Amino acid sequence: MFSLPSSILAFTGFLVLLFGLLSGVPLGSAINRGGDEESIRGWHVAHSSLVNGGVMLLAISAVLPHLALSQDWQLVASILLSISTYAFSFALLFGAWKGHRGLQKDTETEGNIVYFANMLGAVLSIAVAGLLVYGASISLTKSILS
Repeated sequence: MFSLPSSILAFTGFLVLLFGLLSGVPLGSAINRGGDEESIRGWHVAHSSLVNGGVMLLAISAVLPHLALSQDWQLVASILLSISTYAFSFALLFGAWKGHRGLQKDTETEGNIVYFANMLGAVLSIAVAGLLVYGASISLTKSILS
């Protein structure tokens, strides 16, 4: 049976997977109507990244209970990783829609919104990755020593 942290990640993973699959519609539309390369690239990146991100969250939700992290730390990790994923999802979809990459601060408000959503996603995902590596290393050490 799944724990609350795993359930949060599974729900977020399936939702982001759905967003990724649905972003294939504007991608196909941009290709079929002969859209510019930047628009096609933006929707392609959104489509593939969101599908991959959703699958990644589903994989993490399955292994999270096996890491040497307390239930509280698992909950913190799942909430922060979900927020990170939603920030990246917003940045990818809004950026593709408005034509912004969000890789640096911009002179336009829309570009800055995409940039700060990307930065929030990056900071949180790096922090959670460190926490998950820590939990996995403790689990590995316990497995080796037992």
